[in-house]
Amino acid sequence: MRRVGIYTHDFKFYHDIVRDLKKWNIPFFSIVDLYSIPKDISVILSSSKDQFNLPEQIKADNSLEAIRMSISLLLYKDRFVNIIIGIDPGPRPGIAVMADNVLIEAYECPTIEKIKSEILDISRSYMYEYMTIKIGNGDRPNRDLIINEIKNIAPLMIVNEENTSTPHKIHDNALSAARISLINDKYDVNRVPLKFSRKNIYEREFTTLRSIIYS
Repeated sequence: MRRVGIYTHDFKFYHDIVRDLKKWNIPFFSIVDLYSIPKDISVILSSSKDQFNLPEQIKADNSLEAIRMSISLLLYKDRFVNIIIGIDPGPRPGIAVMADNVLIEAYECPTIEKIKSEILDISRSYMYEYMTIKIGNGDRPNRDLIINEIKNIAPLMIVNEENTSTPHKIHDNALSAARISLINDKYDVNRVPLKFSRKNIYEREFTTLRSIIYS
């Protein structure tokens, strides 16, 4: 298992990166002595305000950007080949990031007005060669608003989102977005676990960042 290291003189960045690495379930190590860095540290995260330069270092303006920039290195890659952003259209759109068939993150955007900045942040933070956006064909009024916001960020596909809300009684916008990211025609309902529950549903249905890190 590889870990990310943290070395910074920016207290706010340190506080934020520790909080967010815990939230993402990414193992980390706070570096005190630069001459005694554990061998399993694959990348060192620092603030863009830090004046020093280190090998295998990533400098970022904020903690989320730093984490996204480090993910490919954590998975033994300089960069991902393909990143697909899945979007479940609606007043609170679901957003998911699938990188080389690994689900990295999935969450709900609070408003349509914020979706452009969210997709731009994703497109600017991850290390990759190609990016595609897939948006479900449901909720046409909100879908069209979203498309108008993001149409110039990356190549965009409208896909058949049939079955991505299964089962409807436990609908989850982020989960639907993750399913949409994998669609070529329409979602295969057979991918849904027979015993469906919210607990660990992402790990049961997808190859996730967490499942790889802790495998």
